[in-house]
Amino acid sequence: MRSFGFTLIELVITLSIVSILLGFGLPNLFGHIQNSRVKVATQNLFESLELTRSQAVFSNKRITIRKQVQWEEGWEVFIDANNDGLPNNNEQTVKKYEKLKGIRIIANRPVSNYVSFVGSGEGRYANGTSNAGAFQAGAFTVCPQTKGKGYELILARGGRVRTHEISAQDCAAI
Repeated sequence: MRSFGFTLIELVITLSIVSILLGFGLPNLFGHIQNSRVKVATQNLFESLELTRSQAVFSNKRITIRKQVQWEEGWEVFIDANNDGLPNNNEQTVKKYEKLKGIRIIANRPVSNYVSFVGSGEGRYANGTSNAGAFQAGAFTVCPQTKGKGYELILARGGRVRTHEISAQDCAAI
């Protein structure tokens, strides 16, 4: 009577082929996951900046987006009723974003702690008074913690945000 199944040699050959294919495929899979994380983080920050600006225009109030400890630790969009750039207990939170894994967000000095928009849609520094404050423009660089390409978000003087891709070399230099 003939039994059905695999011989030991067939199993070893099959496992060898599978391990070779996984050896080539897994690094590419991890690269795709990393690229997706960077894109999602960039899109989240972009949408948060746009949300902050649109809320400021629609409500004709100062709305601020402020980092938690670092930008990659998350951020918060809130109605800045006292124009100081800091979330206080009596100020309403519009939206809060959680920590991003495997991502670095580097903000240049003008936007290192917060971005604040006034009713005209312009980015303006919060100065604690009802005056609009000096204009605020700057850039965010979103890169993976390991080697890979990233994106730069640029906040223009008028409050508009644009984005473009940067190379892995540019990310490594930061």
